[in-house]
Amino acid sequence: MTIVATIEQLQAIYGEPNEASTVKVADRITPQYRILIDSSPFAALATSGPEGLDCSPRGDLPGFVRVHDEGALTFYTSLKTQQF
Repeated sequence: MTIVATIEQLQAIYGEPNEASTVKVADRITPQYRILIDSSPFAALATSGPEGLDCSPRGDLPGFVRVHDEGALTFYTSLKTQQF
């Protein structure tokens, strides 16, 4: 398996991203993204560390993910969705 480690390697495989993709890039939670987050019953929580990446799906009623500020989210978990 080949590991893609740089943007240049990724671009060599896929080419340049088109504007429809790059126009969505933001360095903060925009008002439009806040509306989407507030109404979504699904989110993916991703982390990275020395052992690599992990991404876990989360779901509950809309509102279980809340915008803390324009750079942070808060996940709320109800007892019915917790796995023991």
